[in-house]
Amino acid sequence: MENIPSVELRIEGMYDSFKPSEKKVADYVLEKQGDVLKNSISRVAENAGVSEATVVKFCQTLGYSGFQELRIRLAQGEKEKEVEEIYGEIEASDNISTIINKIFQIYDQSLQNTRKLLASADISTCVQKIKKARRLFFFGFGASAIVAYDAEQKFQRIDCMARAIVEGHAQLTQASLLKRGDLVIAISHSGRTVDLIPALELARENGAGIIAITSNYKSPVANLADEALLISSRETPFRGSALASRMAQLAAIDLLFLGVATSEYEKTQKALSKTRIALSRTKT
Repeated sequence: MENIPSVELRIEGMYDSFKPSEKKVADYVLEKQGDVLKNSISRVAENAGVSEATVVKFCQTLGYSGFQELRIRLAQGEKEKEVEEIYGEIEASDNISTIINKIFQIYDQSLQNTRKLLASADISTCVQKIKKARRLFFFGFGASAIVAYDAEQKFQRIDCMARAIVEGHAQLTQASLLKRGDLVIAISHSGRTVDLIPALELARENGAGIIAITSNYKSPVANLADEALLISSRETPFRGSALASRMAQLAAIDLLFLGVATSEYEKTQKALSKTRIALSRTKT
């Protein structure tokens, strides 16, 4: 977590791994940053409904020395924030104009935070792993399955052996046949998709590489991966989180795709030219 740039992103990336008492502190810090900056640790603990020791433990879990460093990091984050209109969560009473404003703010916040997270990730290592891979497999469920199919189409067009697998039994079957030189890119917003974990465990046992795209830094999926690319997407009602996480996941896939494509420019251009000509036959 050392390179994750803000308190908020650290909390979001580790939220599911917190103990219930730590989640109380996390919720309070996210919702009442101004109060955290001006109040003592005893007051913060009282307002969050926990002990001072829990607040200290929470700060240390985030990677800080204690409450004072947490406040310093929060203050630094406040200075870096741009002034923007906050529309809030999507509500049932919202009209279409308000929903448009809110959903694009959700997208913008998710993508901007993901940009910061990916900027501190070892993207070059991931790109090299993809270039060296014998075969690529994209595992995902639900909204993440859409991203897996998008990745399959992109990488196939530049002559990579790529396949999206979005069903549990099929993932287990393929994982049992993986070998060294194969690479799985696991896409999971929560990082805790129950059906995905056994397939990744089996893939790892068979020597395949794993890259995770997830918003949960300490999730089982991230822990099973050789490299974890973190995305940002805070939970919101009306599937706002799924929508935003899908956009962030697509951005991560595009980054990997372009990293590979630009590093093998001539090969990429030849492959794209051939596929473009083939696809042109479907147009009238």
